[in-house]
Amino acid sequence: MESFYRFLAKTLTIIVVFIFAQVANAGTRYKDIVFTSVNATMNVPFGSNVNIDGSNDSLFLDFYTPAGDTLTSRPLVICIHGGSLVSGDRSEMGSFCTDFAKRGYVAATIDYRLGIESPKGVTTILEALLRGVQDAKAAVRFFRSKAAEYGIDTSRIYLEGSSAGSMVAVHDAYWNEDEIPPDVNQTKWGDVDGASGNPGYSTAIKGIINYCGGIVNPTWINAGEVPVASIDGLDDTIIPQDSGTSGDFGIELYGGIAIGRIATRLGVYNQGVYFPGQGHGGGVDSLPGFSSNFLYSLMVLSSSQPHDFTSMVLSAKSLKVFRYDSYTFTTSALDPSGNRIILPSSWIQYSCDSRIGSIQPWGVFTPGDHSDSGYVYAKFNNTTDSCFVKTYGIQYILLKPKFAVTDTLRALQLSVDTYDADSVLHNLPITMFTLTSTNPSVGTVDSTGVFAGKMNGTTDIIASLNNYSDTSTIRVESASGVVSLDALDSLGGWTFTGANLDSLSVTLATDQKSTGNASFKIQYKFTYDPSKSTYMIYLSKDVLVYGIPDSIYLDVKSDGRNHRLYYRLSDADSNLFRAIGRKYLNDSVAFDNINASMTSLSPLTGSTKIAYPLTFKRIEIQLAGDQVQGVSTSGTIYVDNLRLKYPGNVTGVMAPLLLPGKFRLEQNYPNPFNPSTHFRFTIADFRFVTLKVYDLLGREVATLVSERKSPGTYEMNFDGSRFSSGIYFYRLTAGSFVDTKKFVLLK
Repeated sequence: MESFYRFLAKTLTIIVVFIFAQVANAGTRYKDIVFTSVNATMNVPFGSNVNIDGSNDSLFLDFYTPAGDTLTSRPLVICIHGGSLVSGDRSEMGSFCTDFAKRGYVAATIDYRLGIESPKGVTTILEALLRGVQDAKAAVRFFRSKAAEYGIDTSRIYLEGSSAGSMVAVHDAYWNEDEIPPDVNQTKWGDVDGASGNPGYSTAIKGIINYCGGIVNPTWINAGEVPVASIDGLDDTIIPQDSGTSGDFGIELYGGIAIGRIATRLGVYNQGVYFPGQGHGGGVDSLPGFSSNFLYSLMVLSSSQPHDFTSMVLSAKSLKVFRYDSYTFTTSALDPSGNRIILPSSWIQYSCDSRIGSIQPWGVFTPGDHSDSGYVYAKFNNTTDSCFVKTYGIQYILLKPKFAVTDTLRALQLSVDTYDADSVLHNLPITMFTLTSTNPSVGTVDSTGVFAGKMNGTTDIIASLNNYSDTSTIRVESASGVVSLDALDSLGGWTFTGANLDSLSVTLATDQKSTGNASFKIQYKFTYDPSKSTYMIYLSKDVLVYGIPDSIYLDVKSDGRNHRLYYRLSDADSNLFRAIGRKYLNDSVAFDNINASMTSLSPLTGSTKIAYPLTFKRIEIQLAGDQVQGVSTSGTIYVDNLRLKYPGNVTGVMAPLLLPGKFRLEQNYPNPFNPSTHFRFTIADFRFVTLKVYDLLGREVATLVSERKSPGTYEMNFDGSRFSSGIYFYRLTAGSFVDTKKFVLLK
């Protein structure tokens, strides 16, 4: 994967050229805004087709033209809205169409059939894209049939999409009939051209603009196909800017950076701009100018020869390139109107000093094996420009984690940070390194950095690349069944504190116990004050936790009030976590077994990722009492037999018995609540998961989870202190699994 700095270098290159082009000759039609107003014709029918529910969908478009324009043959841009292929409407692209029309284009925003059939997956998503492509092609055919009436130059038709609409545009450009997978139901949905209307006309386009979209299979892009421009935020988790699992669709997708890289290698003309620190929809303010500049470039290049261009320059005059990176050079020149245009790589002769590396005909420079300096050259129209390049290598590598504990049931993922001579971090893929276990009988590591424990013991893992190496130590600690953490029959090593209490006393009780010789007898008193949020008892003692337990247990005999139990723990990186007791401490007759999950700890500080081993820090009891100002509450609680439970069968890495069999969203606890409650859910496989809270009107009021989750059961705390009393809903979405439950906040 390319590093952030490599992305940034590319970004700056394109942005500099783009801004220069915008300033060079203001008032150029198709590049700049030259009209003050537009005419819009709404709700024009252009086709129809069968939708997923069997009904016939009529398709409409809105059409925009420059007001007062005298030209009768103008390029057309068809805009396609987003909405995850299931929602949205064409009006969303009205502002983009208006901008294009003010620059002299004619533009349209179109309907396409929405909906993804169940189960949601690669096949049904491809079928949804197929329907969108068919409808986009029907729109192209419609405009070709109306070219004289609408004043359209049919040799210059382009597509621009947003998000899912960009996916439709990208697949329209690069998805050919013979590339459609056999499991896509073409008997039901038809071929790639479809039958949505206006048969007999060509569906050819001359270029696409991909805004936050992607392609399912990058091998569908071939040499000689249409040019593409991409604009992305580098922190997009909805559609990955390079490659990865889409947070929206839950399938592997290839975004703008991957598309541009492949297009460059194939000689397909492309441009791209990428915004650090921005997510899905980032850079939208730059989209109109970037899009029109790209389309203007295509039109100029299609009507010009190389000898029409002057003042050629390379995209950089000096450059530092990391040994394991690459840099894609572009070359620009002034067109006959004085606007700077990025030239096709096929027009340029690239070369470089052999001691610094090599450069491909399409402009991709790759450093050599040793740090050095020299020049990259670009020759065009008997003119040469150069860039001074310094290549540099690794200073050191850092294998992480440096020390870790795991067991024989869970895979442990290692990673390598690579630092260059300037101490800048580069994210080289771990597969580039040689990984070795010094004690393979204890555990082994594969080429992707996944360590699998085999038996109890300690081993070092060594990562090496050329002359650089680093070592981590991993201890395998496996146990099964229930293991005592502290019998609680001695006060030695424990400290006892409270928050907002009038008094607290902890002694040993030999007459009340669940096991062993004694229990802790806790006597408390507090006076209710509404300005104080909680009344807490803390029983603190640092105890190193062996291995990776799945639950922690405590026996509690209470005074009948609805007290709540928590455990605080820290990990190897000193991050704090909390385990939450699954029920109230309200049994006053006998000791009740209170357990809490250790596989879904709630982070209190720092990272949400747990670095084992854990250290037990304290038992926390949140006291319940009469919520009347000035009224005192007192009582006695007995606690005994603090223990851990480990998986019952130690059989091998990722034993199937540990993996949940299905997705599940449980009812929150407590319910009704004030001011906080807990949500518990189970994830059956690796998915992007969202857990959101909505009010009675369906408005989203909180997002508790929005990330990719591993299989397991999780608990999340929800603090309702800033919300008003009433009915709320919480919804879990994990791929095609969606479940919603109601809960009540009472204040």
